[in-house]
Amino acid sequence: MEKTKITVVCENQAGATIGVMGEHGFSALIEKNNEKILMDTGQGLTLKANANALKINLSEIRKIVLSHGHFDHTGGLADLMPPKGIIDVYAHPDIFAPKYARHEYENKKEEVFIGNRFSREYLESNLNARFHFKTEFSEISDGIFFSGVIPRQTDFEQPDKRLLVKEGSSFIQDPLHDDASLLIETSSGPVILTGCAHSGIVNIMNHFSKKTGYKSFYAVIGGTHLGFLNSDKQLKKTMDAFEQYNLNLIGVSHCTGNEAAAACYDRFKDKFAFANAGWSAWF
Repeated sequence: MEKTKITVVCENQAGATIGVMGEHGFSALIEKNNEKILMDTGQGLTLKANANALKINLSEIRKIVLSHGHFDHTGGLADLMPPKGIIDVYAHPDIFAPKYARHEYENKKEEVFIGNRFSREYLESNLNARFHFKTEFSEISDGIFFSGVIPRQTDFEQPDKRLLVKEGSSFIQDPLHDDASLLIETSSGPVILTGCAHSGIVNIMNHFSKKTGYKSFYAVIGGTHLGFLNSDKQLKKTMDAFEQYNLNLIGVSHCTGNEAAAACYDRFKDKFAFANAGWSAWF
């Protein structure tokens, strides 16, 4: 099997590569099967600049995976315009849902729009996007699998109650059915790539294990949403699951948070990596 390369293009913090900048968001490039697949696009502040610094030609992108419909994962779509041809976009249909976050300060509550600012029609017209809406586990390229909707089955991974979706004039908790991840088969073993892991990173690993039969994974890379813990128990049980799945690499990003990332480093040492903007690995 040929080698697979994963590069973090956008992330909250920048690595040491000259010219790479940080932003609150996530984007990663997968190079496999002689094609380049971009998972997420950040919020649109650093994608172009970081791609240039990392010598990534965005015009070569022909496949995009959107992990969910938040602005910090979809905002850079405009940086891929104008394309040289059709771009296939794989995502759950809820990426266009009106998503909000509730902020509380000084005894006040405010709902702030945090969704995808581009409509499907706009992206089809200006990005030449060809959408492949998926809700089920499916193979999108040889050895690359889209999760589909991930069952929430653990009792310690709870939804972020700040995250809402607007229905009419009311706000309800966003079920985030559009939260999707990828499983990538590599010469080192299966690698899981996440955007934010709103479904719960343990639920994600369990889901891929059930769908593929894998009892262990080589790596988990990306956001884990451990920066928004509901309890200390969640972090411990998550790290226990990392051990149970025999991970060789835990490359956390974005919404993992500094405290959870530090705890993971303290436990896993040389198996841990800060997958910041500019970080890359071959598998």
